[in-house]
Amino acid sequence: MNRLAGKVAIVTGAGRGIGREYALALAREGAKVVVNDLGGELQGGGEDAAHADAVVREIETLGGEAIANHADVADHAAAGRTVQSALDVFGALDILIANAAIVRRGPIVECSEETWDAVIGTNLKGTFNFVHHAGKVMAEQGSGSMITITSGGSFGPSPRSAPYASSKGAILSFSLCAAAELAGSGVTVNCLSPGLTATRLGEGAIADITKSFDITREQFFADVGAPQAPDALAGLAVFLVSEAGRGITGRIFEVAGDRILAVNPPTRGESFERAGGWGVEDVFASFRQRLETPGGPSSDS
Repeated sequence: MNRLAGKVAIVTGAGRGIGREYALALAREGAKVVVNDLGGELQGGGEDAAHADAVVREIETLGGEAIANHADVADHAAAGRTVQSALDVFGALDILIANAAIVRRGPIVECSEETWDAVIGTNLKGTFNFVHHAGKVMAEQGSGSMITITSGGSFGPSPRSAPYASSKGAILSFSLCAAAELAGSGVTVNCLSPGLTATRLGEGAIADITKSFDITREQFFADVGAPQAPDALAGLAVFLVSEAGRGITGRIFEVAGDRILAVNPPTRGESFERAGGWGVEDVFASFRQRLETPGGPSSDS
């Protein structure tokens, strides 16, 4: 259980839920961990240092080493100070899991600018902040492993979750860019997508979906399955940041129940070709019958 002995990790949003499980799993494998968590509410706002502090005590009980960090991931300078704290206390930084996120649900037409900015700021900018600062350190030393977190909601329609799904979709694209840029520096970047998980965020999704579609929890679970445990992704995360995973970068993995699914980024689909290109009349003459969704609305309805 020493696959990460001597390594130093930062895990953001590590005070509860999946983030806590990442931190504990890394510590069990010998890593020294900076446990970052502002201790805010799921929707953002509020602070409670107790959550990060409690995880540090758990790691110490396991015989590991950890420090608590209560920085707001949306604060660019604070993210830099968190990275520096890993260097100051433990002398290195080898692993980053950028896990922190908030979610606010509701219709797009009722989404305020403040709500949009808060979710994008924590989820997307927070991921950028830590990858930016940690990436500098790792690129300079010629090694390191980073994991970012996307969501299945970014792969398809996610009603009432536009800010969250948008932030997670952008994280996916950002992660692929970071992997490509840092590959020559010996730094890996992979992206994980949790399936429905028994966390605050997962419970909030269940409550919102069942209310929106007027179905019971039992009907929901019959359709999508029961939530997985918060530690469902920990094993894969440990593998990807270990020496065994050093050859893997720029990949997206969805963990749902008994499955680990390698997700391909959005790819180009059906191709339509016409010699000489597509003029207005050509598009009008052919695209409706080719692309119209069967049974869906048409211009005649």
